[in-house]
Amino acid sequence: MRKTLLYLFLFLVFGSISCIKNDLPTWNGKLAEIDLAAWNANGAGLTYPLITRVPAANRALTTGCPDSTLRRLSGTIQVRVNLVGAQSGSDETVGYTVFSSPVPTIAFPATIVANAGLGCPTPQSPAAGAATLNVLDAVSGTHYSALSGKVTIPKGTSFGYINIPILNSGSTAGQARFIGIRLDSTGSVRPSVNYDRVGLLIDQR
Repeated sequence: MRKTLLYLFLFLVFGSISCIKNDLPTWNGKLAEIDLAAWNANGAGLTYPLITRVPAANRALTTGCPDSTLRRLSGTIQVRVNLVGAQSGSDETVGYTVFSSPVPTIAFPATIVANAGLGCPTPQSPAAGAATLNVLDAVSGTHYSALSGKVTIPKGTSFGYINIPILNSGSTAGQARFIGIRLDSTGSVRPSVNYDRVGLLIDQR
């Protein structure tokens, strides 16, 4: 009798355990992130990176070749915004705003020099050495063209670009200008709280 009860008890215990269904949670939402923020290290004491080189997509920026320093002579640059989640059957939008500089100075790298052995591009001209530059906020219409505040991620794709035309307002010794980009919730896709901001620093020498 005791054996029967023991077997019955074990059957009930193991039978009930085997019936527990372990469904893994799935996430079906969408978020937007700034590609530069996901790939590059945060600035000291900040929760986002400070970028002193011309942005590149889908990789961290390098301190040497092939990434040129970000200068008043750089022309239009692109900041990629990634869609995290399934691609959409219609265009998605992501809103963004510009914010002010969190730092008074920045250690700016020297412009690149040609090095055929490393496959470096044409050297930047005129050259500028490494220096600590005073940081001021860039002025729309003076240092860059006005931005729309929205980026489109086309249907069936996973990213879009914020195009920032850098304007050459003339040389200013010892100075860098700052453009902060922060994603917001004004578009159809809300931003990732971890990768929603980036700071761009433009050498004005």
